[in-house]
Amino acid sequence: MSLLRRVLPAALLSMGLAGPVLAQSTDPSFRLNNRTQGVINEVYVSSSNEGGWGSDRLGANVLSPGQSLTIRLPNGQCVNDIKVVYANGRSQEWMRQNTCQLTDINIQ
Repeated sequence: MSLLRRVLPAALLSMGLAGPVLAQSTDPSFRLNNRTQGVINEVYVSSSNEGGWGSDRLGANVLSPGQSLTIRLPNGQCVNDIKVVYANGRSQEWMRQNTCQLTDINIQ
């Protein structure tokens, strides 16, 4: 079913997610693309059912403009919260994202 793709509705685009590609799947893994001009220092992705963010998925690395990070999640964990923290300390969060329907998330 991963061949079935369509553009995420404009409502989600206004939340800072631009250009995602949708796919029908039970695989919640996705590629996070930094399309901003800034460096991302931290990336957190956790199940929306969890109480906290868990560990930073970048560790000692950063996600520079133009770079991508593949986020691997347990099969079937479709509804997730995503948080990025930029080098300047600013953060953005997207709650209750159905990542089983996404192949890419472009942060702009």
